[in-house]
Amino acid sequence: MIAVSRRKLIKGTSMAWLGSLPGIKAALPQQAPAAGGTPGFQPARTRSGGPAKSKRNLMLEVLNMESKPGYVPAGFFMHFGVRGDAAVKAHLDYFHATGMDFVKIQLDEQTFPPQNQIQRPPDWASIPVLPERWFEPSLYLLKCLIREAKSEALIIQTLYSPYQMAKQAVPVKLLIEHVEQDAESVCRGMENITLSLLHFVQAASRAGLDGFYMCTQGGETNHIADRGLFNRTIKTYDMLLYKEVSQLTPYNIMHICGYEGSYQDFVPRFQDYPGQVVNVPLLADSKPFSLRQAAEIFQRPVMGGLNRLGIVSTGSPEEVKKAALEVLKDAPANVILGADCTVSAKTPIENLRTAIRTAHEYRT
Repeated sequence: MIAVSRRKLIKGTSMAWLGSLPGIKAALPQQAPAAGGTPGFQPARTRSGGPAKSKRNLMLEVLNMESKPGYVPAGFFMHFGVRGDAAVKAHLDYFHATGMDFVKIQLDEQTFPPQNQIQRPPDWASIPVLPERWFEPSLYLLKCLIREAKSEALIIQTLYSPYQMAKQAVPVKLLIEHVEQDAESVCRGMENITLSLLHFVQAASRAGLDGFYMCTQGGETNHIADRGLFNRTIKTYDMLLYKEVSQLTPYNIMHICGYEGSYQDFVPRFQDYPGQVVNVPLLADSKPFSLRQAAEIFQRPVMGGLNRLGIVSTGSPEEVKKAALEVLKDAPANVILGADCTVSAKTPIENLRTAIRTAHEYRT
């Protein structure tokens, strides 16, 4: 695969955040359709006609917006606090213990190296472009999980946005100050971070990854709310990275992260972001934001519905089941039950298992 050069990156910046929706259909798996079937979807036999459908096929069915799947997949994520072989085991144990429908790999193996030399906006030019070999610990984890679990389920890798990695390179307060003082200088560093992440996604796609859990942050009202600054310093690089991802892997979940704050101007800010599925926050424009509203806006399958800090984390299994049913009764046809973000590591496994089982049984 040809590495992405700085020339190609800079050439794409002016148009990166325009016209991304046509690429969504092109990114779907291009399998030959069965008679009467839909391109990009591999039909599985019904319970009466043969073996049960695999988790992979059940997840792929959610992508078919022309039909109502007879099954609701589900998945919740948490950080495990371990690395290396211990992280491989933790991911597999969690996947099997919860019964969730795909393996979602946390990006905990590495963070972007601190850039203490950045004190003024012009210093952003000094951020290095990390080579593929720098990501070897993260690539080791995903390769192990691909080998161990890809026959069972889709393997989805968390991918932080360039802005999220920039927050690891410098304190977030300094990052926001520099954007407001001299956005163009900050963009020089954002280019290098984006190039670094492109090295990682290219290597991950070659390894056989099914897709990425693509995250965006930075446009919250307590971060870079100004639309012009958001588009220039955040959205441009999100789009460059995630449009490349959508060409490399077929099943990508766009996560609009509300972990650090809420968003204003939600629809024009995010409607054209790529991704075959959209994982949405619970609030938008200071109002509750339902899965049905999200499906109408994005015209794609949606994921979420439960508060990561709410009943799923603090309630009893009976309360979790009730909350999940409340979400599902008003959910659109093409939905994956989940939370608005990563759940606490203290969340009872039985609560997560209950929410997932409730989703699986909802349409049966």
